[in-house]
Amino acid sequence: MLKAKLRIAQTDCTLANFGENLERHCTLAEAAARDGADAIVFPELSLTGYNVQDAAQDIAMHIGDSRLDPLRELSSKVTIICGGIELSDDYGVYNSAFMFENGAGESIHRKIYLPTYGMFEELRYFSAGQQVRAVTSKRLGRIGVAICEDFWHVSVPYLLAHQGAQLLIALMSSPLRLAPGTGTPAIVDQWQTIASTYAFLFSSYVACVNRVGNEDSFTYWGNSSLTGPDGRTVCNSPLFDPHVMDAVVDFSDVKRTRLHSSHFLDEDLRLISAELSDITTHRRHP
Repeated sequence: MLKAKLRIAQTDCTLANFGENLERHCTLAEAAARDGADAIVFPELSLTGYNVQDAAQDIAMHIGDSRLDPLRELSSKVTIICGGIELSDDYGVYNSAFMFENGAGESIHRKIYLPTYGMFEELRYFSAGQQVRAVTSKRLGRIGVAICEDFWHVSVPYLLAHQGAQLLIALMSSPLRLAPGTGTPAIVDQWQTIASTYAFLFSSYVACVNRVGNEDSFTYWGNSSLTGPDGRTVCNSPLFDPHVMDAVVDFSDVKRTRLHSSHFLDEDLRLISAELSDITTHRRHP
């Protein structure tokens, strides 16, 4: 696979209204299929809204739930990656990323790092994911999906990239945070720095898909983006407004970048593994 057409859906959603959110997903996925997109990607918790709080247990559904059938059916035309609240086989409740492709649905990531600082309290309502794994999409190739706060921990994209992901996707519900100063909000610059750094260090594409709109006291800022393997922004969406953006992911650029500089390929994974084992076993400090 050399190229894929990725549609980034920077959307708002309605809190705790699965039916309305599902309808929006279907409408946008149908349009993406008509326009020849290979895949469409939505933000974190795009099927439910973010501040569900105690309603999370009531909203949670298994990936095999029949209510998700419309997405499974549409996935024969276009791959759909979106955010939802997952009920696991053992009845854990997770902030998850779902992928629907070729008529089947799969939970491909459960958010690991659940923020509990400042305005956030996710650990009260969700269980933490316990696995980092890249997956293979028939339309996108080898990809790694993480959810928002996961990308603030370099270990997550690091592991995904070294499992072969050449496209790293961050599903986000990132709100504005009060900070002094004017101009571009600091959180916007911070996220772009993260995307550019990971793209460059791992010689991979990075797609950040953030939501927009207002929910309770949260305002989501959007500015979704695709960053190329050289660390430069390929395209981005506007601040605050809903926006659908198409981007071509040209995997030959990954090849070209890695041939130009092999810093990612030269990583000594056995050394890292041994040092991490030593740290976790002996709690060694500098």
